[in-house]
Amino acid sequence: MWVSEELVRSLDHPGGRGELARRATEMAREALPGTDIEILWDGMWIRRAGTHYFPHPEMFSVREPDWQRWAGMAAKYLRDADDYWFHIYKPAPGHTIVDVGAGRGEDVFAFSSAAGPEGRVWAIEPHPVSFQILCRFAELNRLENVRTLQCACVSHPADLQIETLPIWESNYVRAGAPSPTSHSVCGVRLDDLCEEHGIGSIDFLKMNIEGAERDALPGAAAALRRTRFVCVAAHDFRAARGEGEHFRTFDFVREFLAYAGFELFVRANDPRYYVPWHVHGRRQ
Repeated sequence: MWVSEELVRSLDHPGGRGELARRATEMAREALPGTDIEILWDGMWIRRAGTHYFPHPEMFSVREPDWQRWAGMAAKYLRDADDYWFHIYKPAPGHTIVDVGAGRGEDVFAFSSAAGPEGRVWAIEPHPVSFQILCRFAELNRLENVRTLQCACVSHPADLQIETLPIWESNYVRAGAPSPTSHSVCGVRLDDLCEEHGIGSIDFLKMNIEGAERDALPGAAAALRRTRFVCVAAHDFRAARGEGEHFRTFDFVREFLAYAGFELFVRANDPRYYVPWHVHGRRQ
């Protein structure tokens, strides 16, 4: 471990976290000479790189950090959003963006910057840990045009579970009984959320919810009629890996969006295993 388990055990408590933060910061600065980086505690472990803050509760579970990734995370978030989500949609100040499956804020960061002070970003995330990190990320980085909502988007209101997996990006919502690794989550129609919060015209709707789009899209029919651009990330590659047929939604997503009046685009020849499953739509 980059910080020994023994040191973490001895200092990761209210009386010792200041010292643990100091030592971890020293190690980070030794690994990244000349980089303005800091490790700090503020309700959870947080990494600061320059002017940007990245809440990271599992920081001391990392065996060896990808130091250059840590130093350049803000720039990576912007590059990734431009690559994955802005393929046909080009954001502009004043836009309204709805992020269904906002995770820990990696795309919200780019959306907020693109929409500017006059725009609005609605960040929807069901997992309680990810949602807590998302909220702290928006707060610490002063993303004042971001509004966060904790729920899962579904076709009919329901009480659901969200599974916690070792790679948090793979967490997924399901029906059924709780498991030792799941959390209860409220399922709400996106159309109902829009009505409750006064979300009218939507310039861009992003949906990245690990196979749950088959349930979520029917509950977003009215919102889609007011949407100019959309991108839904299907996850058929997870079905192909044997993780379950409920991840196989690509054909459903295309049919649903085409019926909703979108001209569709995919990057079928992209060599990355996940990008060809992103369905981009532009209202015709």
